Amino acid sequence: MMMRKVLTLGALCAAAMTANAQIVTNLQQGSKLYWKFNSGQYDITGGISQSGSISASDPIELTLQDLNNDGRAIDIQLRLQDLFPTLGINRELNLIGTVVSETPGEAIIRWEAEDQPNLCIEQINVGGVEINAYITLLAGRLQARVTPIPCQNNPYNPNWQKVTLRFEENGGDSYNSLIVQGYVFCLKNPFTFTTAQISSMDWEAYAGGFTGVFGNVNGDSVVDDADLLEVLFNFGSEGGRADANGDGVVDDADLLIVLFNFGASCGG
Repeated sequence: MMMRKVLTLGALCAAAMTANAQIVTNLQQGSKLYWKFNSGQYDITGGISQSGSISASDPIELTLQDLNNDGRAIDIQLRLQDLFPTLGINRELNLIGTVVSETPGEAIIRWEAEDQPNLCIEQINVGGVEINAYITLLAGRLQARVTPIPCQNNPYNPNWQKVTLRFEENGGDSYNSLIVQGYVFCLKNPFTFTTAQISSMDWEAYAGGFTGVFGNVNGDSVVDDADLLEVLFNFGSEGGRADANGDGVVDDADLLIVLFNFGASCGG
Protein backbone atom coordinates (compact mmCIF):
# COMPACT_ATOMS: atom_id res chain seq x y z
CA MET A 1 0.00 0.00 0.00
CA MET A 2 2.80 2.41 0.92
CA MET A 3 4.59 1.64 -2.34
CA ARG A 4 1.39 2.36 -4.29
CA LYS A 5 1.01 5.73 -2.58
CA VAL A 6 4.61 6.60 -3.36
CA LEU A 7 4.15 5.65 -6.98
CA THR A 8 0.93 7.65 -7.23
CA LEU A 9 2.56 10.72 -5.68
CA GLY A 10 5.48 10.34 -8.05
CA ALA A 11 3.15 10.13 -11.02
CA LEU A 12 1.30 13.26 -9.92
CA CYS A 13 4.58 15.13 -9.54
CA ALA A 14 5.68 13.93 -12.95
CA ALA A 15 2.40 15.10 -14.46
CA ALA A 16 2.86 18.54 -12.91
CA MET A 17 6.42 18.76 -14.18
CA THR A 18 5.33 17.64 -17.66
CA ALA A 19 2.65 20.32 -17.84
CA ASN A 20 5.15 22.96 -16.81
CA ALA A 21 7.99 21.78 -19.01
CA GLN A 22 6.27 21.22 -22.34
CA ILE A 23 6.78 24.59 -23.98
CA VAL A 24 7.28 23.12 -27.43
CA THR A 25 4.29 20.78 -27.11
CA ASN A 26 2.12 23.71 -26.07
CA LEU A 27 3.44 25.66 -29.06
CA GLN A 28 2.48 22.85 -31.43
CA GLN A 29 -0.93 22.34 -29.84
CA GLY A 30 -1.71 26.06 -30.13
CA SER A 31 -0.77 25.85 -33.85
CA LYS A 32 -0.49 29.63 -34.31
CA LEU A 33 2.29 32.20 -33.97
CA TYR A 34 1.51 35.92 -33.68
CA TRP A 35 4.58 37.83 -34.86
CA LYS A 36 5.43 41.52 -34.77
CA PHE A 37 8.46 43.23 -36.31
CA ASN A 38 9.38 46.32 -34.30
CA SER A 39 12.46 47.74 -36.01
CA GLY A 40 15.59 46.93 -37.97
CA GLN A 41 18.42 48.23 -40.15
CA TYR A 42 19.05 47.54 -43.84
CA ASP A 43 22.41 47.77 -45.61
CA ILE A 44 22.87 47.41 -49.37
CA THR A 45 26.29 47.00 -50.94
CA GLY A 46 27.61 46.20 -54.41
CA GLY A 47 25.84 47.41 -57.54
CA ILE A 48 24.11 50.02 -55.41
CA SER A 49 24.97 51.27 -51.94
CA GLN A 50 22.41 52.39 -49.40
CA SER A 51 21.45 51.97 -45.76
CA GLY A 52 18.64 53.01 -43.48
CA SER A 53 16.15 51.94 -40.86
CA ILE A 54 13.02 49.83 -41.18
CA SER A 55 9.93 50.83 -39.25
CA ALA A 56 7.56 48.56 -37.38
CA SER A 57 5.05 46.38 -39.20
CA ASP A 58 1.55 45.29 -38.19
CA PRO A 59 1.33 42.00 -36.27
CA ILE A 60 0.74 38.95 -38.46
CA GLU A 61 -0.88 35.61 -37.69
CA LEU A 62 1.15 32.61 -38.85
CA THR A 63 0.14 28.96 -38.92
CA LEU A 64 2.69 26.50 -37.58
CA GLN A 65 3.30 23.51 -39.83
CA ASP A 66 5.56 20.48 -40.21
CA LEU A 67 7.14 21.51 -43.51
CA ASN A 68 10.15 19.18 -43.34
CA ASN A 69 8.26 16.10 -42.05
CA ASP A 70 10.33 15.77 -38.89
CA GLY A 71 7.24 15.21 -36.73
CA ARG A 72 7.30 18.69 -35.16
CA ALA A 73 4.80 21.31 -36.33
CA ILE A 74 6.91 24.38 -35.52
CA ASP A 75 7.83 25.48 -39.06
CA ILE A 76 6.60 28.73 -40.63
CA GLN A 77 5.74 29.60 -44.20
CA LEU A 78 6.45 33.32 -44.28
CA ARG A 79 5.35 35.64 -47.09
CA LEU A 80 7.87 38.47 -47.33
CA GLN A 81 5.09 40.72 -48.62
CA ASP A 82 3.26 40.30 -45.30
CA LEU A 83 6.35 41.14 -43.28
CA PHE A 84 7.69 43.99 -45.45
CA PRO A 85 4.71 45.26 -47.50
CA THR A 86 6.68 48.02 -49.25
CA LEU A 87 9.64 45.85 -50.29
CA GLY A 88 7.86 44.40 -53.30
CA ILE A 89 9.22 40.84 -53.12
CA ASN A 90 6.16 38.60 -53.20
CA ARG A 91 7.95 35.41 -52.25
CA GLU A 92 7.48 32.76 -49.58
CA LEU A 93 10.21 31.51 -47.26
CA ASN A 94 9.89 28.16 -45.49
CA LEU A 95 11.41 28.79 -42.08
CA ILE A 96 12.29 25.40 -40.59
CA GLY A 97 12.22 25.36 -36.79
CA THR A 98 14.79 23.69 -34.56
CA VAL A 99 14.55 23.38 -30.78
CA VAL A 100 18.00 24.44 -29.58
CA SER A 101 17.18 23.82 -25.91
CA GLU A 102 14.19 23.41 -23.60
CA THR A 103 13.77 23.55 -19.82
CA PRO A 104 10.64 24.02 -17.70
CA GLY A 105 11.28 27.77 -17.70
CA GLU A 106 12.31 28.52 -21.26
CA ALA A 107 13.03 27.18 -24.72
CA ILE A 108 15.35 28.48 -27.42
CA ILE A 109 13.95 27.94 -30.92
CA ARG A 110 15.72 28.77 -34.16
CA TRP A 111 14.18 29.12 -37.64
CA GLU A 112 16.21 29.04 -40.84
CA ALA A 113 15.30 29.32 -44.52
CA GLU A 114 17.04 29.54 -47.87
CA ASP A 115 15.50 30.11 -51.29
CA GLN A 116 17.19 30.50 -54.68
CA PRO A 117 14.54 32.03 -56.97
CA ASN A 118 16.90 32.83 -59.88
CA LEU A 119 14.38 35.11 -61.53
CA CYS A 120 13.91 38.76 -62.38
CA ILE A 121 11.55 40.51 -59.97
CA GLU A 122 10.16 43.85 -61.04
CA GLN A 123 9.45 46.91 -58.92
CA ILE A 124 11.45 46.12 -55.80
CA ASN A 125 11.33 49.13 -53.49
CA VAL A 126 14.83 50.16 -52.39
CA GLY A 127 14.82 53.27 -50.22
CA GLY A 128 11.74 54.61 -51.99
CA VAL A 129 13.09 53.88 -55.49
CA GLU A 130 11.64 51.03 -57.55
CA ILE A 131 14.11 48.88 -59.47
CA ASN A 132 14.16 45.50 -61.18
CA ALA A 133 16.49 42.84 -59.77
CA TYR A 134 17.44 39.30 -60.66
CA ILE A 135 17.25 37.56 -57.26
CA THR A 136 19.64 34.65 -56.72
CA LEU A 137 19.33 34.15 -52.97
CA LEU A 138 16.87 34.78 -50.16
CA ALA A 139 18.04 33.57 -46.75
CA GLY A 140 16.59 34.24 -43.32
CA ARG A 141 17.25 33.31 -39.70
CA LEU A 142 15.25 33.95 -36.55
CA GLN A 143 15.94 32.81 -33.02
CA ALA A 144 13.74 33.31 -29.98
CA ARG A 145 13.73 32.80 -26.26
CA VAL A 146 10.31 31.36 -25.43
CA THR A 147 8.88 31.62 -21.92
CA PRO A 148 5.53 30.61 -20.42
CA ILE A 149 3.13 33.38 -19.40
CA PRO A 150 -0.26 33.26 -17.70
CA CYS A 151 -3.10 32.52 -20.11
CA GLN A 152 -4.32 35.85 -21.44
CA ASN A 153 -6.08 37.57 -24.31
CA ASN A 154 -3.94 38.08 -27.39
CA PRO A 155 -2.23 41.48 -26.97
CA TYR A 156 -2.28 42.12 -30.75
CA ASN A 157 -5.88 41.29 -31.56
CA PRO A 158 -8.61 40.24 -29.08
CA ASN A 159 -10.23 38.16 -31.83
CA TRP A 160 -7.13 35.97 -32.14
CA GLN A 161 -6.76 32.99 -29.81
CA LYS A 162 -5.52 33.39 -26.26
CA VAL A 163 -1.82 32.94 -25.61
CA THR A 164 0.42 31.30 -23.02
CA LEU A 165 3.88 31.75 -24.56
CA ARG A 166 5.96 34.86 -25.18
CA PHE A 167 8.81 35.09 -27.71
CA GLU A 168 11.72 37.52 -27.53
CA GLU A 169 14.47 37.97 -30.11
CA ASN A 170 17.53 36.02 -29.03
CA GLY A 171 21.08 35.70 -30.35
CA GLY A 172 21.56 39.07 -32.04
CA ASP A 173 22.53 39.43 -35.70
CA SER A 174 24.12 35.97 -35.79
CA TYR A 175 20.67 34.39 -35.63
CA ASN A 176 18.31 37.18 -36.69
CA SER A 177 18.80 38.48 -40.21
CA LEU A 178 17.49 38.45 -43.77
CA ILE A 179 19.84 38.42 -46.77
CA VAL A 180 18.87 39.11 -50.38
CA GLN A 181 21.43 38.75 -53.17
CA GLY A 182 21.16 39.30 -56.89
CA TYR A 183 21.80 41.59 -59.83
CA VAL A 184 20.22 45.04 -59.99
CA PHE A 185 18.40 45.98 -63.19
CA CYS A 186 18.41 42.21 -63.96
CA LEU A 187 21.82 42.62 -65.63
CA LYS A 188 23.95 39.65 -64.65
CA ASN A 189 27.51 40.94 -64.44
CA PRO A 190 29.95 41.50 -61.56
CA PHE A 191 29.32 45.26 -61.49
CA THR A 192 25.60 44.89 -60.77
CA PHE A 193 25.83 42.12 -58.15
CA THR A 194 24.29 43.42 -54.92
CA THR A 195 23.79 42.17 -51.37
CA ALA A 196 21.06 43.54 -49.12
CA GLN A 197 20.96 42.57 -45.46
CA ILE A 198 18.42 43.33 -42.77
CA SER A 199 19.95 43.25 -39.29
CA SER A 200 19.58 44.76 -35.80
CA MET A 201 16.17 43.14 -35.82
CA ASP A 202 13.86 43.81 -32.89
CA TRP A 203 10.85 41.52 -32.92
CA GLU A 204 8.50 39.73 -30.58
CA ALA A 205 5.73 37.14 -30.76
CA TYR A 206 3.09 35.25 -28.81
CA ALA A 207 1.77 31.72 -29.18
CA GLY A 208 0.54 28.67 -27.29
CA GLY A 209 -2.89 28.73 -25.77
CA PHE A 210 -4.84 26.96 -23.02
CA THR A 211 -4.14 23.59 -24.59
CA GLY A 212 -3.78 19.95 -23.58
CA VAL A 213 -0.60 20.47 -21.58
CA PHE A 214 -2.80 22.37 -19.12
CA GLY A 215 -5.36 19.55 -19.13
CA ASN A 216 -7.75 21.37 -21.45
CA VAL A 217 -7.85 18.68 -24.12
CA ASN A 218 -11.19 19.76 -25.65
CA GLY A 219 -10.18 23.41 -26.06
CA ASP A 220 -13.10 25.04 -24.22
CA SER A 221 -10.87 27.10 -21.85
CA VAL A 222 -11.77 25.15 -18.70
CA VAL A 223 -10.52 21.83 -17.32
CA ASP A 224 -13.59 19.89 -16.21
CA ASP A 225 -15.52 16.62 -16.57
CA ALA A 226 -15.60 17.00 -20.35
CA ASP A 227 -11.80 16.83 -20.53
CA LEU A 228 -11.71 13.89 -18.15
CA LEU A 229 -14.24 11.99 -20.27
CA GLU A 230 -12.34 12.86 -23.45
CA VAL A 231 -9.24 11.17 -22.06
CA LEU A 232 -11.13 8.18 -20.64
CA PHE A 233 -13.07 7.50 -23.85
CA ASN A 234 -9.84 7.66 -25.88
CA PHE A 235 -7.69 5.79 -23.37
CA GLY A 236 -5.13 3.61 -25.15
CA SER A 237 -5.50 5.34 -28.52
CA GLU A 238 -2.61 6.90 -30.41
CA GLY A 239 -2.35 10.69 -30.42
CA GLY A 240 -5.30 13.00 -30.99
CA ARG A 241 -6.37 15.90 -28.84
CA ALA A 242 -6.85 13.64 -25.80
CA ASP A 243 -3.08 13.11 -25.83
CA ALA A 244 -2.50 15.96 -23.39
CA ASN A 245 1.28 15.69 -23.21
CA GLY A 246 1.77 14.99 -26.93
CA ASP A 247 3.77 11.78 -26.47
CA GLY A 248 1.74 9.85 -29.04
CA VAL A 249 -0.49 7.78 -26.75
CA VAL A 250 -3.44 8.51 -24.44
CA ASP A 251 -2.54 6.94 -21.11
CA ASP A 252 -2.21 7.48 -17.35
CA ALA A 253 0.06 10.49 -17.86
CA ASP A 254 -2.65 12.36 -19.76
CA LEU A 255 -5.28 11.40 -17.19
CA LEU A 256 -3.08 12.71 -14.37
CA ILE A 257 -2.49 16.01 -16.19
CA VAL A 258 -6.26 16.56 -16.40
CA LEU A 259 -6.77 15.58 -12.76
CA PHE A 260 -3.91 17.72 -11.51
CA ASN A 261 -5.28 20.78 -13.33
CA PHE A 262 -8.98 20.06 -12.70
CA GLY A 263 -10.91 23.30 -12.30
CA ALA A 264 -8.29 25.49 -13.98
CA SER A 265 -9.52 27.90 -16.64
CA CYS A 266 -8.52 30.67 -18.98
CA GLY A 267 -11.40 33.12 -18.82
CA GLY A 268 -11.73 36.67 -19.92
